[in-house]
Amino acid sequence: MSDSLPLSLRPVDRKRLDSLHHRTETPLESADIWFLHSVLCQCFLPYKDPKTDRWQRTNGDFSVSLIAGDIKDPRGSTSLHSVGLPYGPKPRLFQSYICMKAIKHQSPVVPVERSMSDMMHVLGLAVTGGKYGTIRMFKEQIIRFAACHFTIVGPGPKGSYRHVKAPPIKQFDVWFPSIPQQDTLWPSEIVLTTDYYNSLKDHAVPFDFRALKAIQQKPRAQDIYLWMTQRLCRLDATKPLLLRWQELYEMFGGQTTMKDFKYKFTQDMAAALLSYPGAHIESHNDGYVFRASPPPVPRLQIAVL
Repeated sequence: MSDSLPLSLRPVDRKRLDSLHHRTETPLESADIWFLHSVLCQCFLPYKDPKTDRWQRTNGDFSVSLIAGDIKDPRGSTSLHSVGLPYGPKPRLFQSYICMKAIKHQSPVVPVERSMSDMMHVLGLAVTGGKYGTIRMFKEQIIRFAACHFTIVGPGPKGSYRHVKAPPIKQFDVWFPSIPQQDTLWPSEIVLTTDYYNSLKDHAVPFDFRALKAIQQKPRAQDIYLWMTQRLCRLDATKPLLLRWQELYEMFGGQTTMKDFKYKFTQDMAAALLSYPGAHIESHNDGYVFRASPPPVPRLQIAVL
């Protein structure tokens, strides 16, 4: 990690440093190893509500397209309405959870925690009630994610592009009890679609979830960490990768100006590097230079797992 990157010691930074110290002093166990689809490590969900029913993000040869799903009107009407697109840190953590469970159980049927609050604790989220509490916001984002339609695009045979219509979740009870500790309406399992599950098995990227929890409230820092996790270990040691600001903006920006993006990206990069201290990164006048780095989860541990 480059010493030239800014790193102020605010209370939240101190907390991340403490998390880093804990990870370096504590052996990585199988429970700490989580997974995410490789395309979702390269093409990301919105950072804030896009106020639209469609979203797409492209990174090199890979793209992800999202279309908001419809749900039954909660007021008892027979009509359906668009629930909106998932955004921010919570659906990112949730999608990592279901990918991890599917890979470790080798099944599209994913067992989940006994209640919504239990799920939030596993993800490292605070559990608070009320109109502006975390429970309501978590519930809203999970409904958006569960209803969303995904299309994953990547290289196909003979120079073509293969489009996989792969919404992650096949079935899910989208309404929960008003008291999150109640178990009766919280589903005991989530069923992934066959296409998504098969694609995930072929393209799962392992990462240290303890590191992601340390930046749980910073969605762009999560994206930077996960992108570096799958990309830096594949770089040629003799060929560093220079990504200029425009390229970084196309990957991690959107919904903001370039000036604002540069400031925020620098802060988020600093946070991501506290979660991935083995990443070899250098700041550059035109952007950032990325060099070949060991993955956060050693390949030997994946083989054993």
